[in-house]
Amino acid sequence: MALMLRRRPAEVHRLDELAEMAGVARSTISEDLSALGELVARQGLGRIETMQGSQGGVCYWPDPSPASIRGTLDDLSAELRRPERVLPGGFLYLTDLVCSPVWSARLGEIFGEGMRSAQPTHVLTVETRGIPVALMTAQALGLPLLVARRDVRVAEGPALSITYLSGASGRVHNMSLPRRALPSGGRVLIIDDFMRGGATAKGLVDLAGEFEARVVGVGVAIATTQPVNKQVGRYLPLLVLNRVDEASRWVDIRPNPIWRSGER
Repeated sequence: MALMLRRRPAEVHRLDELAEMAGVARSTISEDLSALGELVARQGLGRIETMQGSQGGVCYWPDPSPASIRGTLDDLSAELRRPERVLPGGFLYLTDLVCSPVWSARLGEIFGEGMRSAQPTHVLTVETRGIPVALMTAQALGLPLLVARRDVRVAEGPALSITYLSGASGRVHNMSLPRRALPSGGRVLIIDDFMRGGATAKGLVDLAGEFEARVVGVGVAIATTQPVNKQVGRYLPLLVLNRVDEASRWVDIRPNPIWRSGER
């Protein structure tokens, strides 16, 4: 039962179905869930919510504790400060981390805990390195993931496309989303792995606007401090990258203080 709840978070499971699956009385399931809820809370693994009534059920929310969030972000910062991650041009090698099932799940659960109050109905990202983190965020929230593509796919039916200008390279890029993917009035949470000037995030905001959907949050795993003025006004990074010194292979990256304060 614990494994099923862990694999299918944010989904309501009926107590009758759980009792039938286990071959025990419903009262036994309730007792087990009570013990399981205490263990999950004590270990900082989230919370188990039960619904009363004849159709009562249970739902697991993988909300990490404040201590767990701090530990994850401290560990990730330490990993990113390793000198061997510095690439030519002052870039950082991130792919192995953001594409890791373990790390992407941990970051997705942090985003889920921090963004749930905005009541999103969809998670949106662009087809790039940020997909794993966005997917794990969608799983933690129990929401569908939408991936904006760089080109139109015939197999996905009619699509809505926009163009946007990359602030770093000055190049014009395209992104598209199937027309049936996002209903009018949807509440969109945008998730990406990295933000420098915010051009991609702004493109996703504009794309959601074309569907008459509302963007209720923008979350990024890492954001640089420069440029100060991003193309999106409000965004929530997990880590803040201040500087990468290629010559000395020194990286100044820290957790965003807002996650430590809990005032998100």
